[in-house]
Amino acid sequence: MAGRLAPTPSGHLHLGNVLAFGAAWLSARSAGERLLYRLEDLDKGRSRPEVAEAQRQELRWLGIEWDAEGPPQSERLYDLSALPTFRCDCTRAARLVGACACREAHLAGAPRTEGALRFLGEREAVSFEDRARGPLTFLPDEDPVLQRRDGEVAYPAAVVLDDLRDGVTEVVRGADLLEATAVQLQLHAALGATPPTYLHNPVLLGPDGKKLSKSHGSLELRALRAAGWSPEEIWRRLLPLLGIEGCARLGEALAAFEPRAFRPGPFEVTLAGEIVEP
Repeated sequence: MAGRLAPTPSGHLHLGNVLAFGAAWLSARSAGERLLYRLEDLDKGRSRPEVAEAQRQELRWLGIEWDAEGPPQSERLYDLSALPTFRCDCTRAARLVGACACREAHLAGAPRTEGALRFLGEREAVSFEDRARGPLTFLPDEDPVLQRRDGEVAYPAAVVLDDLRDGVTEVVRGADLLEATAVQLQLHAALGATPPTYLHNPVLLGPDGKKLSKSHGSLELRALRAAGWSPEEIWRRLLPLLGIEGCARLGEALAAFEPRAFRPGPFEVTLAGEIVEP
């Protein structure tokens, strides 16, 4: 059994990342599972080695350790031949107005030979059990891209193939990715593979009401550390969102970890670092 930490080194960690990685650590450790570290650096143009190293140091500063580290995505090879796919040479604008006929051409025996490689999945709702939210149903994105026009594998395919080869049995991440789970479950089914379990923690928003990102620089972990914040101050604010009160260290929170106690969210982080319900 194994969980995973999968940071993206295109931006420094912020409180939303910390919440997700803390939840992943708690879930794995409370179940006696291994925890793997995988750098998700598919976007080679935006990924930076110095950011990747800073992320490792910051996670350890927070008390988040892992058992093994696999190769980064940029060093992996991806074989998509076992997945049902079709070529699509349409523009995004054409697809948005319903003018794409590439899927139909493929099914009619006249497939396109150029363009992005898209998943030929069933266009039907997917149901799954989230360990925090219970039974859920989502309609997957239609024909998600698995390989871009430039030949680079896209994230939906990469993350599923990586989880399978890394032996990941549990995925913990933010609730903003709930709908993406439907596509990933379809990919697992197409490969005849057993999918991991899923646990989605509450989403954190910035003072502008948008999901926390690198654009909220003052709420990055490095900015908070520079302002004198300690790991205890950070966990004291974040752990209650996971239903854990009165703890200021991850280790102290293990005994109280219960996914069904997660608060649904979303929650807003003020410029002062306080977390409130919007």
